This record gives sequence, structure tokens and C-alpha cells, in this order.
Amino acid sequence: MAHYRPSEMRQQKAQTAPQEPNLVPIMNLFLTIIPFMLMLVVISQVALVALNFSQGEGGGGSAGGGGGGKEVEKVELIILDPQYAEKYGFLGFEIREPGMDSAKLPAIGQEYNFVALDKRIKDIRNRKADLIDITVTVYPNVLYRDLIRTIDLCKANGFTQVHYTRPTARFY
Repeated sequence: MAHYRPSEMRQQKAQTAPQEPNLVPIMNLFLTIIPFMLMLVVISQVALVALNFSQGEGGGGSAGGGGGGKEVEKVELIILDPQYAEKYGFLGFEIREPGMDSAKLPAIGQEYNFVALDKRIKDIRNRKADLIDITVTVYPNVLYRDLIRTIDLCKANGFTQVHYTRPTARFY
């Protein structure tokens, strides 16, 4: 009679293929983190624009100013949005200078004419070399890239103090 041990076969484990790690939880984590991080980047860019370009008139001092009583000239650059264009029939830029008629720079198709704006800003710089302040008024539906491009043009042409405002609605 052959001698064998019946428990010997039970001790051997069958060889299995190595298991791959379950990547579903990691993928779910990244699917939630990446959009959240992208949203934070956009919010921080908008916040930086709001922080870098002062809102309104005040400069943090007394309202009387200390510039020897000299009135500071204000050049205002208005970026008009498509809703304004639907209502009034004009899309583009409007530049208001003291002592001059307001100049309108129409858009080419649906794109703002930044070449004409650059030329006009250079003309203002040539006429008023000591002026460093310019106010950019932006209507609500103007794209962020158009606002930044306008501000960059102003800074490239020597306007170091770019003030950012939005139009005010008056009901009277």
C-alpha cells in the first residue's frame, strides 16, 4: 500500500496571477481635485486684477490731496461690451480726455481694434508726457482677455497708474 499524506495537497496554494492595484479611487480623487484647482486659478487671477488696479477715486489719504492744488487730468478709456452695441449700435473703445471731444474706436467685426487703441494711447502720451494716470472703465460683458490686453497696452505706453472701474448706473 502506498503511503501518502492526505493533508499535503491541502497545504499547496494554487499560483494566481499578480493582482493590479485598484486605480478607481485615485482617478476619482483627481477628477475632483483638478477642476477645483483650475477654478481657484481663475478666481486668483480675477482677484489679482482687482487688487492691482485701484477701484474708484481714493488713494488712501485725505480727500483734500497734497499736490499743491493742481487739478489732475483724467483720461478715461471705456471698453464697451456687446450688450451696449445691441442697444446703441457701437462696439469698441471710447476715450475721454479733458478739453477734447470723446474719441470712439470701433471694433473690427466682433473684435476690438487694439492697433488703433495703441496708436491713440501713443498720441495721448505724446501730448501729455507727464500724465501717468489712466482710468479703464469696463462694461460687465467684456472678456477678461480684452481687459488685460487693454491694461497691458496702457502700461506699455507709460501709463503706470491704471485705475479699473465699472460704469455706474444713474436712474434720474
